[in-house]
Amino acid sequence: MIGMSAPPRILYQCVKCGRVFERERLVKGTGIRCPFCGFPALKKSKPPTAKLISTSKLTEEQRLFF
Repeated sequence: MIGMSAPPRILYQCVKCGRVFERERLVKGTGIRCPFCGFPALKKSKPPTAKLISTSKLTEEQRLFF
């Protein structure tokens, strides 16, 4: 299909060992645990690219008052 892009990859990082992996690496039935060291605390890894956020159309003078 033209114009369809792949869904963004969701990456997780282990709090203990620091390894980064995809959601598919999580073993179903064992809960949320690192597939490498088994530690039960994970966090979502930040993407390596910056996110562009558009700001409001206020002028520089108007921004000083808010």
